[in-house]
Amino acid sequence: MDFRLTPEEESLRQEVEQFVREEIVPLEPLFDGAPDIFEGSRWKSRARLSKDPEVKRYIGIMETLEEKAEARGLWYLDVPKEYGGLQVSNVAMIVVTEELEKTSVPFELGNHVSNILYACKGDQIEAFLLPCLRGEKTACFGLTEPGAGSDPAMLTTTATPDGGYFVLNGSKMFPTFADVADFAQVFARLPGTKGHEGVTCFLVETGTPGYRVVRSIATIAGTEPCELVFEDCRVPKGQVLGEVGNGWALNQAWLGARRFQVGIRCHGMARRALRSIQEYLQDYPSELGKFSPSLGAFIGELEALRSLTYFGAWKADHGVDVRFEAASVKLFGTELLHRVIEFALEVVGPPALRKKHHLARFFRHARATRIVEGASEVQRHIIQRTLFREGISFMELT
Repeated sequence: MDFRLTPEEESLRQEVEQFVREEIVPLEPLFDGAPDIFEGSRWKSRARLSKDPEVKRYIGIMETLEEKAEARGLWYLDVPKEYGGLQVSNVAMIVVTEELEKTSVPFELGNHVSNILYACKGDQIEAFLLPCLRGEKTACFGLTEPGAGSDPAMLTTTATPDGGYFVLNGSKMFPTFADVADFAQVFARLPGTKGHEGVTCFLVETGTPGYRVVRSIATIAGTEPCELVFEDCRVPKGQVLGEVGNGWALNQAWLGARRFQVGIRCHGMARRALRSIQEYLQDYPSELGKFSPSLGAFIGELEALRSLTYFGAWKADHGVDVRFEAASVKLFGTELLHRVIEFALEVVGPPALRKKHHLARFFRHARATRIVEGASEVQRHIIQRTLFREGISFMELT
């Protein structure tokens, strides 16, 4: 097996590395004092509604970066060629994210449209997909419910056919940006179905009567997801994404693809945390011997995470079912990141407990990654299910 990047992937890596070094890294001191809304990627939706002059100043900096990235041909990387993109491989997108994670500035290349939106067809393409690709519209993802978090098969939101419409009733918890998005990708089930059966995805414009944001919920990670309620919300049948009853497959496609990105993001944040320890110990060389064994072990584990992430992305590029690999990356990456951050906090001590300290910010985000998009226990369940379904032979131990 050849573990080298293809010439195209290596060329892209070099271009992104240069862009990060020349355009983004010099902005790090400025973003150390940025408004809280610039933690993570919230600025892409919520910050743009702010009237605060300071927030607007930072938005201007980000938009200038976007223009520079687009001028270098680095904006529509993962967009299919039929929509004007480069359609690079999964491995290439891991390469891109790895380079971006070398800086603390919360900048992403591209608008990163939810991959399930490529199931749009007919008028949906112009109404929903293309505006998202151009950055003119944003969407939120409505799957989790008050009684259906770790097991979406238990969702109770219903979609009742009524002439040329489906009538949605139910509630959703924690869709990020639901209060500022232009439309929501909402999962509901047909009446009389259970489990994975009858689950359908709908494209619901947020101004639709019956769509109501009950509240936004401040979290330790700095995000502000919402609680949604649907009360006799009438959605045209032409706004079914994909096929009626095929929503479960769309949900799995969305989660699987994102988990490899989670892995490489965990790798990048953990590496930055270890660099913080290294910088701290330069002032306390007598402490180096005490912490060196743990540092060495973490570096080895991070290299294992990186290899597992790239291998999973490579398998995805070759059309292999990667549910096991995606779950392994999500579990290993988020748990490892949390251990690294806890270790960094212990080494640096009280100064790192300040809310504005970057390690404190890392800790808040690291804890959230073990819950969102599939909690650690769910990933363990997926892994053990593979073991019992395929037997011990899938690990090649026989």
